[in-house]
Amino acid sequence: MTQAGKRHERSLALGAMISPWTVPGGLPLLFIALELVVGGHDGIPGSQIADVFAAFLLFGLPFTYAVTLVLVVPMAVWLRRWQALSAARLCLWCTLLGPTTMYAYAWLLRGQPAKVIELDGILLSASYGLASGIVFCLASGIRLFAR
Repeated sequence: MTQAGKRHERSLALGAMISPWTVPGGLPLLFIALELVVGGHDGIPGSQIADVFAAFLLFGLPFTYAVTLVLVVPMAVWLRRWQALSAARLCLWCTLLGPTTMYAYAWLLRGQPAKVIELDGILLSASYGLASGIVFCLASGIRLFAR
């Protein structure tokens, strides 16, 4: 294998390690920001912030790693094999995965998966997938378009 191929494999691994933190780490921050801006509270107690972070990291992070390792990395490898790996393609894939994986996550946690298939749930979860895909591509050094 060439040196360039080895570098690219390491970068895919880096993307796979970093990108799963995007949604579970970013959602609590978004939640806190919305509560502070829209909630009309003088502030959120520190224990509540810690609970939100703990819940998302405890449940969201392992699930997101599983999705990344089972669905995103194989797609990146497959696209690379066909010399079609680009951020545009991989981010589209991740955007499409967002609603499906959010539905599965809600179902596994006995949440409200029906809310995920409403229009706002689809758009929100698709944006989570897109955000994760962008982080994966940035961390992996994947070009916007394939040559």
